[in-house]
Amino acid sequence: MIDISIIIVNYNVKELLEQCIRSIFTASSGLNIEVIVVDNNSFDGSLRYIQEKFPDDKRLKLIESPVNLGFAKANNLGVKKAAGEFVLILNPDTILQEDTLQKTLKFYKDNPGTGAVTCKLILPNGKLDLACRRSFPTPSVAVYRILGLSKIFPKSRIFGKYNLTYLEENKTYEVDAIVGAFMLIKKSVYDEVNGFDEDYFMYGEDLDLCFRIKKAGYKIYYYPDTSIIHYKGESTKKSSISYVNNFYGAMQVFVRKNLKSNFILMNILIKLSIFYRAIISYAGRVVKNSYPVLLDLIFIVGGMILAIYQRFEFFPLDAYTIVIFVYTIIWLITLALSGSYSKTGKYSLIKPLNGILIGFFVNSSFTYFFNEYAFSRAVVLRTVVYSYLFIAGWRLLLKLIFYSKNKSIFRTARTLVVGRNTETETFVNKLKSRVDSEYEFTGYISPNPGYTEGFIGNLNNLKDIVAAKKIKNIIFAKSELSNQAILDMMWALKELNISFKILSGDSDIILGKSALDRIDDMYLVRIEYNINKKFNIFVKRLFDLSLGLVFLFTVYPVVLCIKIFSGIYSNHRKFLEKLMLIPGVVTGKYSFVGRATWDVTKEGLQFLGKKGLTGLVQINLHRHLSEEEKEYYNFYYAKNQNLALDLEILLKTLSLFLFRKNI
Repeated sequence: MIDISIIIVNYNVKELLEQCIRSIFTASSGLNIEVIVVDNNSFDGSLRYIQEKFPDDKRLKLIESPVNLGFAKANNLGVKKAAGEFVLILNPDTILQEDTLQKTLKFYKDNPGTGAVTCKLILPNGKLDLACRRSFPTPSVAVYRILGLSKIFPKSRIFGKYNLTYLEENKTYEVDAIVGAFMLIKKSVYDEVNGFDEDYFMYGEDLDLCFRIKKAGYKIYYYPDTSIIHYKGESTKKSSISYVNNFYGAMQVFVRKNLKSNFILMNILIKLSIFYRAIISYAGRVVKNSYPVLLDLIFIVGGMILAIYQRFEFFPLDAYTIVIFVYTIIWLITLALSGSYSKTGKYSLIKPLNGILIGFFVNSSFTYFFNEYAFSRAVVLRTVVYSYLFIAGWRLLLKLIFYSKNKSIFRTARTLVVGRNTETETFVNKLKSRVDSEYEFTGYISPNPGYTEGFIGNLNNLKDIVAAKKIKNIIFAKSELSNQAILDMMWALKELNISFKILSGDSDIILGKSALDRIDDMYLVRIEYNINKKFNIFVKRLFDLSLGLVFLFTVYPVVLCIKIFSGIYSNHRKFLEKLMLIPGVVTGKYSFVGRATWDVTKEGLQFLGKKGLTGLVQINLHRHLSEEEKEYYNFYYAKNQNLALDLEILLKTLSLFLFRKNI
């Protein structure tokens, strides 16, 4: 007889599903199990992918639905096909500890009257998933949650009742409800209460099932002696209107079905909650969509006031207030008509120019038709120049900020890899070869305290290493550690704000907070390098000359004075010496970005470009690059050189100077 039938509802998470199934098979030692996957009409090829990964495995059954049935219907469909004495409702974004099935099943059998059991669910940051133990949403519990008091006072027995945050996380408790991500139920109990209520599509169905299990006289337990990882997908943003409607809509269904005596009061509270969250969401969208207009308004008025003051050396408030108002409205209208506030044109530099110029011609007509409300044309021309500079300036600044954030220019997350073998070394090499990687490899951690060669520490001193080296990511080699060891370490370091990830067996996928990261992006081989294209040469030289002339009359004199008169020079010698080469950039001997100035190019490889004040090699020297890695970075830059890459390298250089001071 089958001990446990494990039901997994999948929707477009094939890689996570694969890792989940592998962890189930590892945890099934000594048990007779079956895994039933119900695919909710995924479009990522999930079923074919799983069939390829687990060919001819008799423990695995796949059910393909032609439509998205939702969580409740899909689970009920899976349970109908189940032959086990127990059923485990399990999410595909979970990884089981090796003893999870054995321990939870034993706990269930050792406690008569049990209806459902869950274990400790740990998030990728090492903290407890609060949804794994809950109270039913009675009026008082709902009010405290809606008002946010449960978050403000999580340890209060009164205010923290919904997620039971006042209870110890490592003790077993009987609770009202558990989460559908891991829910072990005897099949006879599941059938007795008629399974999940199919009136629910998303959210609330696990709460409803628990209510009916309790109503039937059974107990529900939170059992933390074993753990699983719950990646808890972020596909549904909790700030969105759709989430609000789905979540609170499910709560309405729950109250109507199960809390009829409190229905009127709870219904009012839920409607108020929907209205409250909708107002916040709508206000957020209004601010998000209107801030470009508000900034442009401020800068147009500011540009106009500056132009008037320069023309008259005072501000004739009474005479020009109405004129400023009219001119500003016209410019905002022409900016809108030019597409400056559209989704794609919000950060454009060309569309605002078109809008400002069109507005200039419209406003200039006032000079001829409404003389009493007209500016001098000099004021209008100056306003055009100042307004565009201000408007383009804030857009350019935000573009640089977003670009820097996306490229992780001002931050790289120091990363430790726990375990060292061929798989992890391949992974680390791929990591190092990615020029734009957000992971900065710091070293290997030995899972065995007896091993020291090639490691910077072991699991016993991992906590101290994390603090000393300011580690942000820890990647566990799955082949080197058991799931239990990984979960224990995550739990021990949960207060250190670490992002934990697991390197899968394929060595090109890591599982973490954002579910999946791919590491081995392949670069196509190009016959012609960008660095030698005529257009790139022209743009690069124009950029060097323009920025070089600006720096020659601003930065260079300051650096020269520091060198002559100040001791600061010695503290930043390497960086300031490079700035002393600015005249060479203007004359064309050097470029701002290129090969290192100390690099001696091999004969026949001059096509790698000019030497530069900074470059890919220079900004990565703190990683102690080998000669092969330096050569790789030089070739990569030559192949992919463009103005955007040059700007990224310059910003990275500034970041390293400000925060590392070793560039």
